[in-house]
Amino acid sequence: ITSTSSEAPLLTPVNLGPMLADRIDRPLFIIDIAVPRDVDPAVNEMEGVYLYDIDALRSVAEQSLAVRRQQVASAEAIIAEHVADFLEKVSHELKRASRIAEHPPVADGSLRASQL
Repeated sequence: ITSTSSEAPLLTPVNLGPMLADRIDRPLFIIDIAVPRDVDPAVNEMEGVYLYDIDALRSVAEQSLAVRRQQVASAEAIIAEHVADFLEKVSHELKRASRIAEHPPVADGSLRASQL
């Protein structure tokens, strides 16, 4: 990860070439978040090098946000369905409780209601 205030690229194909010779079969991932860029864009053309700059990261973030925004409607529909189910169950239980309250308990003939 690189982020300096350098006016010129610090990493170029010329100075990375020798280092890559020692990294056989090991890719090099570089994240350049500097403005202006610390890494020459030509570095991305080198075999085994993967360069991500601030623009690429911004693009990925924007794509991810767009996908999440598309999923909002589905999430809201799921939530609405569960809320409706919950409200229906609560309403049913309230009606049931109301019916129970309307019918006072009947006391056994040997006991008075006040003794229960």
